[in-house]
Amino acid sequence: MDLDQLQDEIQNLNRQEANTETSFKFIDKVNELNARSPYIKILFIANLVLVVAAFLISFNVDSIRHNFSSSFFSFISSVFTTDLLIFISIGVVTQLLDGALGMGYGVACSSFLLGLGLTPAYTSATVHLAKSFNTGTSGISHLRVRSLNQKLFRSLLIPGIAGSVLGAWLLADVIHTDLVKPFVAFYLLILGILILLKPFREPNDKKRVKKISLLAAVGGFIDSIGGGGWGPIVTSNLLQKGRVSSYTVGSVNIVEFFVALSAALTFIYFDKFSGWQAIIGLIIGGVLAYPFTSFIVSKINRNVITLLLGLIVIVFGMNTLITSNFTALQKVFISFFQ
Repeated sequence: MDLDQLQDEIQNLNRQEANTETSFKFIDKVNELNARSPYIKILFIANLVLVVAAFLISFNVDSIRHNFSSSFFSFISSVFTTDLLIFISIGVVTQLLDGALGMGYGVACSSFLLGLGLTPAYTSATVHLAKSFNTGTSGISHLRVRSLNQKLFRSLLIPGIAGSVLGAWLLADVIHTDLVKPFVAFYLLILGILILLKPFREPNDKKRVKKISLLAAVGGFIDSIGGGGWGPIVTSNLLQKGRVSSYTVGSVNIVEFFVALSAALTFIYFDKFSGWQAIIGLIIGGVLAYPFTSFIVSKINRNVITLLLGLIVIVFGMNTLITSNFTALQKVFISFFQ
C-alpha cells in the first residue's frame, strides 16, 4: 500500500461519523502513514545520530572543551548523562501509549515524573514543554491528511487555552505545593480508575455535546493542574457523548499543541522551569517511539494497552499520595473550622 492510498483511506474515515471504532481506525492509519513517511524516518535517524554524538561529547568534554565554547559543552555534559536514559525511557513508553490510544501522554508522563520526586508545578511544566514538541509533530501529521474540523477547532481553542493558563497560574504562583500534591494524587487515582474501566463500559446513547467550549476550558484547566488529561477528558467526551461529524481526533490533537504551549509559557513566566534534561529526554524518547506505534498496536490488543495505562496512572497516583505532606492541608482545614 503506497502513501497516496493510505491518505485516501484516511480521508474516507474522516467522512464517517466520529465514534470510538472509526477513531481508532483513523489513529491506526495515521500511525501507519507516519511510520512509512520519509520525513519521520529522517527525523528518527537524525535524532538517533545527534543523541549518540551528544553522549560521546558528554563523556569526552575535558579533552575537547578548550577548542570550542565552554558553555556549550558544559550544557552538553550536564544534560547527556546516564540519568537522561530514564527520561528517554519514559518518553518512549508514554509516546507508544499515546500513539496507540490517541490520548494519555500527559497523564502518563506526569505519573512517572511525580514518582521520581518532581513537584506538581515542575512536573506539569516539564510535561507541557515536551508535549508542545510532540503534539506539534503529531499536529503536522493531522494537517497533512486534512483532519481538521475548523468549527470544532475554533470552539476548543480559546477556552482550552484560557483554562490551561488559569490552571498553570494557580499551580505555579498561588497554590502551595504541599496543598496541591494530595489533590493531584487523587486526580491521578480517579483518572486511572476511569481509564482502567474504559474497556468494560457499555457504549452510551449518542447525545450531542452542546457545551464544547466549557468542556475545553475544564479540560485545559485540569490538564495544567494535573499535568495531563486533555485527551482523556476532551477526546473521550466528544467520542462517547457527542455526534461530531468528523475529524474529532485530529482537531482535538491540533488544539492540544496550543493548550500545551500556553501552559508551558505560563510556567516559564513564573519560573517553574525544571531544566533541560527531563524535557530533552522526553522529546528524544517520543521521537524514537513515533515510528513504532503502528507495529506495537498490531501486536498488542488495544484494551491491554488501555489497562496498562490505567495501572501505571493508579500505581504512581498511589505513590504520590503516600509521599504527600498533609501538614499544610491540615492547617488549612483547622483554620477554616476555627
